[in-house]
Amino acid sequence: MTIDDQSELLIGTWKLVDITNRDKDGNILRSSYGPKKMGVITFNDDHRMMVVISDGRENLPSSRPREYTSYAGRYRFDGKTLVTRVDCSTVADRIGTDQVRPARFSGNRVILTAPPVDIEGVINYRDLTWERIC
Repeated sequence: MTIDDQSELLIGTWKLVDITNRDKDGNILRSSYGPKKMGVITFNDDHRMMVVISDGRENLPSSRPREYTSYAGRYRFDGKTLVTRVDCSTVADRIGTDQVRPARFSGNRVILTAPPVDIEGVINYRDLTWERIC
C-alpha cells in the first residue's frame, strides 16, 4: 500500500441509489438506466472491483432496449479519484482502458462522476450515487 492509497475507504459492497444526468448548462435530463435502475459495485482489499448496472423494470417500452453495463478490473484510489484498469467488460472498447471517476463522499454514500457521454444527441454529465451496504 502506498502513502496515497485510500482504497480502504471503498472496500465493501455498494448499491446504486441514483444516477443524475445533466446537460452542459446543469439542466436535469432523463436518468440513465430508467426509473427503476439497479446496480452493485464491489471493491476488495486486493484492489479488484466489479460493477453491474441495469434498467430494473420488468417491462420496457417496445421502443427502448434494456440498458445494461458491467466491467471489472484492478483499481486504485487516492481519496478523490478512482481509476480502474478494465480487464473485462460488456463494452469491448473499454477493455485495457483506465476508467477515471472523480469521487466525493457524503455519509455512507460515495458519488462517482462518469465521463460525459452522448445520449440521443445530447452530451450528458452523470453522477452515480452509491450507498454502502456492507
